[in-house]
Amino acid sequence: MGRAVGGAWRAQWSTWAGAVLAVALAGPVTALGPDAAAGASGTKGGAHAAAPKLAQLGHATFWECPSKTTQLLVAVNTLTLHPGTNLTITFTVRNGAATACNYTAPYAGAAPGPTATTLQAGPCGSVGFEIFGPHHTNVWPGAQVVNCPALGFAQLPANGTVSGSGTWNQTKPNSAARVGAGSYTLVVENRHFSFPLHVLAH
Repeated sequence: MGRAVGGAWRAQWSTWAGAVLAVALAGPVTALGPDAAAGASGTKGGAHAAAPKLAQLGHATFWECPSKTTQLLVAVNTLTLHPGTNLTITFTVRNGAATACNYTAPYAGAAPGPTATTLQAGPCGSVGFEIFGPHHTNVWPGAQVVNCPALGFAQLPANGTVSGSGTWNQTKPNSAARVGAGSYTLVVENRHFSFPLHVLAH
């Protein structure tokens, strides 16, 4: 790949990454303060520059897309969960290889047919995530029966991107009860990405 193409790729990726970051930061900046936004964007600013980030970028395997050429941008809307607040996880995957690769997605309609263009994160999603509590206990999705829609392979073209999102409403598996207040950890894609969470009682 020549320098011109590589530069264009980096510029495009920065644009897409910035768009996802803007969505992730739209809500929490006011609640967490300007230093939180600086930390999420990688910009140093003041004594709180090392605060946990709301977005992380790295290489990861995405189904049949190898980690060497696949980048995943993961963002959350907040790290502090008040009662009634949903945790939203947003992801964007980019295939930096010269050839297409396969990933799994739900069918848009009745199978067989085209796969959905809007992806999900979670037990039935294209990207998985888990919530761990004290003593590394899996508090979500935990042991529960999940009825997933029909899934099929889709192609992620060379230099192409796909995006999606998922949510957690602070409930326990198979229950409408909220988890207890305390410190939790969100892990995404087999623990390639990790975010510290704080569930508040009030």
